[in-house]
Amino acid sequence: MSLDRMMQNRKRRMKTWKKIFLKKGKRKGRKEWMRKRRKRTRKEGDDDGEEEVDEEADQEGEEEGGEEVDDETEEEMEEEEESEQPPPEPKKPRKKVTRVTQGRNPPRVKPPPVTCYDGGPSDLSLLPGFGKHVAVPLWKGELQSRYLRVMNNGKKINKFKICPKEYSWFWNVVNASGLETLRRTSYNHTDWGLLTAFAERWHPETGTFHLPIGEMTITLDDVSSLLHIPITEKMLDHNGTSCTKEDGEEMCVEYLNFPINKCKKEFKKMKGAHIGFKTLKDLYIDNLRDALKAERLKKPAEDVEFLRECTIRCYLLYLIGATIFTNKSMQYVDVIFLTYLRDLSLVNTWNWGASGLAYLYNYLDAASRPRCGNHGGYNCLFQAWIMAHFKTFGGRFVDPKYIHDNPYAAIFLPLKGPKFPGEHRSALDTMRMDEVVFCPYEEHRQTRPFQDISWYTGWIMCGSAIINPHLPERVLRQFGHVQSIPRHPDVSAKAGMNRFTIADAFASYLTANYVTEEMRGPKVVRAFDTVPGYIPWLYRVSHPKILPPVEADPPTHANLEEDNVSGECDVSEVTKKVRADLRKALDGQLNLADALVVIEKAYTDLEPVDAYLVRRKRKRDSGEGTKKRKKKKKKTTTEDAGTSSL
Repeated sequence: MSLDRMMQNRKRRMKTWKKIFLKKGKRKGRKEWMRKRRKRTRKEGDDDGEEEVDEEADQEGEEEGGEEVDDETEEEMEEEEESEQPPPEPKKPRKKVTRVTQGRNPPRVKPPPVTCYDGGPSDLSLLPGFGKHVAVPLWKGELQSRYLRVMNNGKKINKFKICPKEYSWFWNVVNASGLETLRRTSYNHTDWGLLTAFAERWHPETGTFHLPIGEMTITLDDVSSLLHIPITEKMLDHNGTSCTKEDGEEMCVEYLNFPINKCKKEFKKMKGAHIGFKTLKDLYIDNLRDALKAERLKKPAEDVEFLRECTIRCYLLYLIGATIFTNKSMQYVDVIFLTYLRDLSLVNTWNWGASGLAYLYNYLDAASRPRCGNHGGYNCLFQAWIMAHFKTFGGRFVDPKYIHDNPYAAIFLPLKGPKFPGEHRSALDTMRMDEVVFCPYEEHRQTRPFQDISWYTGWIMCGSAIINPHLPERVLRQFGHVQSIPRHPDVSAKAGMNRFTIADAFASYLTANYVTEEMRGPKVVRAFDTVPGYIPWLYRVSHPKILPPVEADPPTHANLEEDNVSGECDVSEVTKKVRADLRKALDGQLNLADALVVIEKAYTDLEPVDAYLVRRKRKRDSGEGTKKRKKKKKKTTTEDAGTSSL
C-alpha cells in the first residue's frame, strides 16, 4: 500500500472516530483510541504497522492504566487532526447549457414607454409625470372610495379668546402686521369631498386645476381679495422646513419668554422644533397676565414692553400656524416662522400671501398622488376660492352681516359636506361654462384694488424646501382676457433656480417675469371666451375628466339650449337649426378660418342631441322603461279587477 493511500485512510479513520467520540459524549483513554486504530489498520493488511501500534498501545495503556486524557491532550489531538486534513478541492464551475437557459429563462424585456393614456393625454409634452397622477387609477375604476382628511384649524381660531379692544398696545401692532384679517376668514367646517374632487385635478407641472372648461388656479389676486394679506415685498426665505432644536430654544426663550426647561420638554414631546397649539395658547395667556400685572405694579418700562411683545408674538405665531401654515398634524406650529416675528415693526414687510400660497400649492402637489391621505395648507382659502368661482359647488350661506371692508372670504358660511367625493367628481366632469365665475371680485375692487404683482409669472416659495410655479398666463380668463394656448411651463418657471435667485426674480419681476400686454391678448366679450383650438389642445395634452364619460368629450358651453340642462332635447328642432346654419354658411363665401368656426359651432350644437340619444339608449338597454310600463300595466289590471269585484 502506498504511503499516500495510508495517510488518507488514517485521516478518514481519525475523522470518523472523532465523530463517534463526540457523539457518545465520553472521553476515551489513549489506549482504547490506539486499539481502535490498530483494528482498522489490520483490515487494510498492514502487518508491520499493526505490531508497532499494538506495542505502543500496550505500553502506554499499562503506564496510563486506561485513564482518561486531559483537556490539553485532547486539544492537541484535535489540532493535529485538523492540520493533517488536506485542503478541500475547489469546485469545478458548472457548465451552462446556453440553449436551455435562453429557452427557459429568456431575459426580461422592458415594457415600452407609455405615450398616451385612456381619456388623455395623448401628448405627454405638458404632463410627462402623468403616470403617477391619481387620475390614472380613478379612470380605471380604482380608488373610488378615496378621500382626503382635510386639515382645518378654524374652530381653534374662532374660539380663541383674544384681548379686548381697549388694549391699544396689542391691537395697534396686530393691525399693522397685515395678518389680523386671518382671524375673520376661518371656517368651522370644510367640505372634504369637494376639496378632494378639486385636488384630484391639480397638476404640479402647471400649478393649475385641469377642468373640462379649461385650466384654473388660485392666483395672488385671489389671495389678496379673499384674505386681505400682503402679496408684495420679500417672500419667506428660511433654509429647509424647520430649524434645529438649539436655535429654536434660543428663539423661544428670547422672543416668547418660554422657560428653557419647558421648551426642551415641549420639543421632545413634539419630536422637533415645534410648539403645540395648547402650549402656545397657555404661553400667550401667561405673558398677557404678566404684562398686565407688571403694568399694574409699575415695573420698569423695559420689562413691561418685553412681556407685551412676547404676548403679541405668541398670538401672531398661533394665528399663522393655524391658518396659512397649517400642516398635516394640525397639532403644532413650526418655530422657524418665529424668525419673521422678531422685529414686530417689520412683520408687514414680508410676503405672507405668496408664501402661504406656495405652502398650499405644496400640499396640493402631494394630494394629486394616489397614496396621499391627509391634506394640509390653508383649506379655508381653498374652499373660499371654490365658492367664489363656482356657483353650484359647495353648500354655503351668505353672511347677512358682511361688509366690504372685510375679506371676501368672510362673506361665506360654508356647510359641512360629505367626505366622499363621488358626486363632485361626476359633477365636475359634466360642468358647463355658465357655472363658472371667472372674475368674482369686481364689486370688491373698491376695498381691495387689483395689484400689478398678480401678473408675476415664475416661482413662489416658502423657504428653500417649498417652491412652486405661479403661472397666470394659463388662466387669463380669471383676469378678464381671452384664454390663449399658453407657453410651456419651463419657459416661465426656469429650472435650476434657488431661493436667492427666486427672490431676485420676484423683486425685479417687471423685467423678465411678467405677463406683458401682448401676452394677455384682448379682453373677453363673454367670460368664457377662448381662442379657437384651445379646448381640443387641452384634451390632447391633459386629462380634464376623471371618470370615463358616456357623453362627448368637449365641454358644454353656456350658450347651449336650456333643454340640455333638464336632460330633454328636441332632436328635430336642433338638427333643423344646425342644417339651416350650415346652409347659410355654405351659400356665402368662406375662408378656412370661418369654415372651422362654423364646423365647431355645428359640432357643439349637436352635442346635446348625442348626449340625449345616449341616455335614451342606456335607458332602453337597461330595461328601465319596460319595467315601469309593466309595473303600471300590472297596477291598472289590479285596479280594474278590484272595481269589477265590487
